[in-house]
Amino acid sequence: MDKRTLLALVLSFIVIFGWTYIVVPIFTPEAPVVDNSSAAKIPAAPVNSASKADNNSTTTVNNVELQNNNVEVSAPATLTTEKSKLMEVTFNSQTGNIRSVSLLNWADTEGGRVTFNKNGNTDYASLLTPVANGYQKTVTQVDNGIIVSFTAEAGSLIVTKSYELSNTSYIINTSVSVTNTGNSSLNVPLNVKIGPKLGSGFEDSMYVFEGAVITNGGKTYRIKADDTDKETLDNAVWAGYTSKYFLFAAASNDLFKKAEISPENNLAVASISTDFIVNPSGRHDAKFSLYVGPKYYDELKSYGLSLQKSMDYGWFYFIAIPMLYILNFLYDIFHNYGIAIIFLTIIVKILTLPLTIKSMVSMKEMTKLQPKMMELREKYKNDPAKLNQVTMQLYKEHNVNPLSGCFPLLLQIPIFFALYKALLLSLELKGAPFFGWIVDLSAKDPYYITPILMGIAMFIQQKMTPSTADPVQQKIFLAMPVIFTFLFINFQSGLVLYWLTNNILSIIQQYIINKRKN
Repeated sequence: MDKRTLLALVLSFIVIFGWTYIVVPIFTPEAPVVDNSSAAKIPAAPVNSASKADNNSTTTVNNVELQNNNVEVSAPATLTTEKSKLMEVTFNSQTGNIRSVSLLNWADTEGGRVTFNKNGNTDYASLLTPVANGYQKTVTQVDNGIIVSFTAEAGSLIVTKSYELSNTSYIINTSVSVTNTGNSSLNVPLNVKIGPKLGSGFEDSMYVFEGAVITNGGKTYRIKADDTDKETLDNAVWAGYTSKYFLFAAASNDLFKKAEISPENNLAVASISTDFIVNPSGRHDAKFSLYVGPKYYDELKSYGLSLQKSMDYGWFYFIAIPMLYILNFLYDIFHNYGIAIIFLTIIVKILTLPLTIKSMVSMKEMTKLQPKMMELREKYKNDPAKLNQVTMQLYKEHNVNPLSGCFPLLLQIPIFFALYKALLLSLELKGAPFFGWIVDLSAKDPYYITPILMGIAMFIQQKMTPSTADPVQQKIFLAMPVIFTFLFINFQSGLVLYWLTNNILSIIQQYIINKRKN
């Protein structure tokens, strides 16, 4: 990597991370604390009434209110567990809500299974209705799994919450059925709350968002778990909590009206809500999906619920996503993601080869002019305007454009960041070996061999690259390989492998150009 590329990437890092972690938090207004402590119980005779037109007649619709039933339950007898081949779900049998979900085929960082709300003492996914407690559980066997149902009654409402656990899908088909046994039509609210936090055992990453997410398929809002900001979206599609590699979300394309992220006990909670009218002696079924599983882009997109929005590929997503497809295509050929990364790097290098060669040749020509430029600087050191004039004349005489070396490199920066994001978010690399000591491309190199090799390759390339910098600037640039080595030393080995391969290819390119110009 030549010095201009290096400088451009460093400045880009500063701009992108500075904007994300400094500017945005400063100018994001602090949300007010929401008090959810009071919730009215369903009355024997509803207290709120509204008149709605129905077929040119006036029908009275009574509003009933939610109850917050997310209470701590310490007695083990109130918790019950059911499982499919993919997940183990712990329910709160008093509330009919989900306390925690373990993914049976995925290991966490603590030696157990990936579990949302591990050891949590409150419900993690709460289906809030006007009927809070007193649910009775039933389990029904179906062809591809089981249906777990909880039924309770309060006032004139009977509520049944049903969860279908599949043996072949991470989608939990969920429904809330409400029956009205009274004499008045009722407007019944439903609010699905998820969170707060993820629970222990998830992989931490300062470079990947983890927290509450809501989206309507167009706009997407993200708030970290320990932030107290608030966001609201109309016509919501899903709300949930995401980690680097896993997602817990409630989703539907046509059921929910609003989603929000709001603070609860100073922690972000994602919720999505709707309401519906249930006439006397009538029943309404509100059906939606709970997705609890890994974040594979293609799989999430296939559900048609915009769940792929949980994967934030940044500003250059339109480049990152095709690169992910190419990576998986290469894996299908070589059956090794390490080799796939190497060949993906070669492909990117070939595509950017014309730009790179143009930049390197320009740098070589600028180096030849360096002695004359030093003479001019000395001669006109007290006349900056004249120095600028004669310098531009020198460039014109030798047909050299000083910007021609920078512009091609700027065009490559989006490609670099897109590939960086594609590799960073790729669950495909989790547990994927390369060879020898690299047994997990999503984890750091345990012996730091590849980061050190990367630093050495950067140093060799810098020594080979022509430079127009003064001696002080050259010393600063020589420190860059050391800085990047320490920066990448804890990066996942798949990313380091990409950088190492890119540097080796750049050394080869520079060697060929130097030989040609000599």
